[in-house]
Amino acid sequence: MFEKVLLVEDIDSIGHGVSMMLQKATDIKELVFSKYCDDAYLKLLRAEQEQAPFDLLITDLSFKKDHRESRITSGKQLIQKLRDQEKHLPIIVYSVEERPPVVKKLVERYRVSGYVLKGRNGIKDMISAVETVKDGKIFISPELSGILRRKEVFVLEDFDTLLLSRLSEGLTQEEIALQLKVEGISPNSLSSIEKRLNRLKEELKAKTTIQLISNAKDLGLI
Repeated sequence: MFEKVLLVEDIDSIGHGVSMMLQKATDIKELVFSKYCDDAYLKLLRAEQEQAPFDLLITDLSFKKDHRESRITSGKQLIQKLRDQEKHLPIIVYSVEERPPVVKKLVERYRVSGYVLKGRNGIKDMISAVETVKDGKIFISPELSGILRRKEVFVLEDFDTLLLSRLSEGLTQEEIALQLKVEGISPNSLSSIEKRLNRLKEELKAKTTIQLISNAKDLGLI
């Protein structure tokens, strides 16, 4: 049973709507609402310190920037930070994002327990997701349910993402190799970087580095 749930959503109408429906249709006793990922992260830490941890996190992926400065700017960053710190609470994503690589990476790499697509059936699916995840199973909205079975969906390794990010910043392969050596990240040889980038070009059907970065961004891989 999920008694204490944290919902992270920056649009008031959506957040309050989901809160009301979940409290009405499930056994959730306490549902805390947060509009910022930074605040959500602090709430999670504080709840742990007070020995009253949250049982479930529900979060959107994208958050609009406003006057407030944020260190954690997206739901994906929040999820990654929690998993990097070995925090294993169940997480359900509630998002309009439906690109297969994004969904597949969140479920397989970051062990997201549920992925609910915002839309006409979003609220109904969210209720089903909470009940399914409560039973220790994974819930994916029906519109996206075939994604995990598709072998052709390409998922980046963390090292691949790092290389693409450095390339998108305008660094050459030689400069990336030097940076990786300084940072103690392996592999860091120029030949290793060239091999990984050639594989990425093949996977993402790109002939040039510029096209590679563009295709990766279009697919939501970086």
